[in-house]
Amino acid sequence: MSGLLEIANLELSYGRRMVLRSVTFNAKPGEFLALVGVNGAGKSTILDIIAGFRKPASGSVAIAGRDQKAWSLRELAQRVSHLPQTVHSDLPYTTEQLVAMGRYPHTDRWFESDEDHRFIRQAMERTRCWDYRHRNFASLSGGERQRVLLAACLAQNASILLLDEPSTFLDIDQQLHCFNVLREEAEAGKLCIAVTHDLNLALTHCTRLIILADGVVAHDVAASKAHENDDWLRFFSSRLRIGHPPSGTPRIWYQ
Repeated sequence: MSGLLEIANLELSYGRRMVLRSVTFNAKPGEFLALVGVNGAGKSTILDIIAGFRKPASGSVAIAGRDQKAWSLRELAQRVSHLPQTVHSDLPYTTEQLVAMGRYPHTDRWFESDEDHRFIRQAMERTRCWDYRHRNFASLSGGERQRVLLAACLAQNASILLLDEPSTFLDIDQQLHCFNVLREEAEAGKLCIAVTHDLNLALTHCTRLIILADGVVAHDVAASKAHENDDWLRFFSSRLRIGHPPSGTPRIWYQ
């Protein structure tokens, strides 16, 4: 096997509705993948399967050349971090305590080392939430909570980051900053996979787009080549067009 992550022929149904029919793709360190598709395409389900939270009906996931089932839960948590789409807002922790939870796969029981504290502070500073580290998580706005949750994922220092709509609730500047940080993680050798509905954010910051439709990978295209054939846009809306503005980065507009 080659690559950090290998997904082969994933299938999963919810009742009579088949969400994933035969999803297959590989990814390697240094990539920033945008997992895109319409609502219900199975994007979040794929992240849950990779993270080990959900079992497919068939198919396989391999991490670093080893079947996912062969990793213990602690080993898997050391290699894969997951930012879910929703988290309860009434968690009874300070923001710093919540970010510290990202270090639990690496700690000796409940005791955090100097290295753990360094990762925690660095992650919170990168996501611009260190200044309210003593505040209760429940007191934060939606955007502030999202930055804290992203910090917890970064503090985990996993080689694979799974992010389900990471820019949710963020203002425009914070959306750009969030994707900048994730791009930096990829450039440092991590593998980032983000579910997003913002195609322009994906084209600007991601290295590759994986388009899900009808339970399969309908298109797998490098972000830098996405403008060369716009067939993939039809999976989202007939109103979308793509082109090159003066900046050089492909942009999507709608009619």
